[in-house]
Amino acid sequence: MSFPVALPPRVRLNPRQYLLARVSAAVAARITATTPRLESALTRALHGARRPSTAAETEHAVRAVCTASIRLGGTRACLPRSTAALLYCRAHGHAPTLVLGVNPATARVHAWLEAEGGPAGEPSDPRPTYIPVSRYTPEEQ
Repeated sequence: MSFPVALPPRVRLNPRQYLLARVSAAVAARITATTPRLESALTRALHGARRPSTAAETEHAVRAVCTASIRLGGTRACLPRSTAALLYCRAHGHAPTLVLGVNPATARVHAWLEAEGGPAGEPSDPRPTYIPVSRYTPEEQ
């Protein structure tokens, strides 16, 4: 069974932003390959964030990494996309919260970013469908 997937709208990126988004996508693909690597990388990435991300900054980060790497726009790329957007935000000195959730009815998992108390960069709110099981929150210095 197939269904249509709408990619997030593309954003205009200057060369520095584009390169940062591409590098973030490549690093995210590498660290999301194994759980122990992901756990330690997220802990290091979130340590020392100057401040939490705003919803607009997080939304821009998700759109930037999807613009720079179209592979991250699909329905099965939620963890690499969220990790790449988190790394993109972190390079700018702020960080959103990364949430990993599970749907108990289907055992499907989903990863998303939250900022200002709600999901950011998502087409719809995943919280009614997925129960959060892990939260990676920025640690301020």
